[in-house]
Amino acid sequence: MLETLWRDQRASFADERLSFDGIHQMPKPRQPGGVPVWVSGTANRRSARRLARFGHGWIPWGPAAADPVTGIAEMRALVEAEGRSFDGIEVVGAVRALTGSDGAVDLVATMAGVPDLAAAGVTDVRLSMPVPADPSAAHDVYAAAVEAFRAVAPAP
Repeated sequence: MLETLWRDQRASFADERLSFDGIHQMPKPRQPGGVPVWVSGTANRRSARRLARFGHGWIPWGPAAADPVTGIAEMRALVEAEGRSFDGIEVVGAVRALTGSDGAVDLVATMAGVPDLAAAGVTDVRLSMPVPADPSAAHDVYAAAVEAFRAVAPAP
């Protein structure tokens, strides 16, 4: 339904729960096809049904977030059982900052798991780590993190 409003100048839609005719919605999203819809949830049939019907991306919860390799395999099977290919669905994975013996973030150790996440199907990586309040120092921390990520991440 939202895709219809985002796409058509005069939108009409009908399903078992909702119908409308001649509605217009402005402004339209800038990107073709509308706003990407990310579905969050555990790897279960209800989440898979929403992802298969509406989703551009998946944000795993619970066990699927803790073990994305297994979670992605489970969600792939569930989405495909709903009749949609999992190919092209983006997936968020988290990287936890690891610290060295000096208490500073060890970016090499932190990024070591990125290739396995990418191989499992993670397309978007989120990193939580402390960042200084000083903008110049924060820039340096972010630049080092990006460099460490690029050193291990597969090329797009």
